[in-house]
Amino acid sequence: MTQDELKTLVVQAARQCVTPGEIVGVGTGSTVNKFIEALATMKGQIIGAVSSAEASTARL
Repeated sequence: MTQDELKTLVVQAARQCVTPGEIVGVGTGSTVNKFIEALATMKGQIIGAVSSAEASTARL
């Protein structure tokens, strides 16, 4: 399994931990970028999001 495939599995597991109505906190990095893409599928279900980096904030 490639590193990118492993990151995708991590993102899928993390995405399942997000409950609608929550505020989500994210960091930065390539795995977080994938997680932010996964969060897009929950648009309108998440109250808000905070991040530790301007790049992540812009991506959110």
